[in-house]
Amino acid sequence: MQTIDDPAREARQNAEERRQKDDRATVWAFVWTLFAFKLATIVAIAWAASGGGETALVLGATNWFWLLLPAFAVAGPFLFHYRLRRVRRRREQLRRAEWMLE
Repeated sequence: MQTIDDPAREARQNAEERRQKDDRATVWAFVWTLFAFKLATIVAIAWAASGGGETALVLGATNWFWLLLPAFAVAGPFLFHYRLRRVRRRREQLRRAEWMLE
């Protein structure tokens, strides 16, 4: 019979958590590597095409959706912290209203 304080069970859970964290880091490293190579390719194409206005227009029209990747990556943590601050501010207002603190 295993108890809740089983050290082997805790070790398995910790190993699983580490594996999930490593997998997440690996996926993000892969995605950012792809993004960096895509940007390097765009810069190389613009440089090889002598960087004219038409080149920028064509590259912008064909690669605009690659800007969504960093937008989504930055928006997640930004929205989380924005909501966290908003909830904390509201909690403080409720606490002050309940205890009539000024």
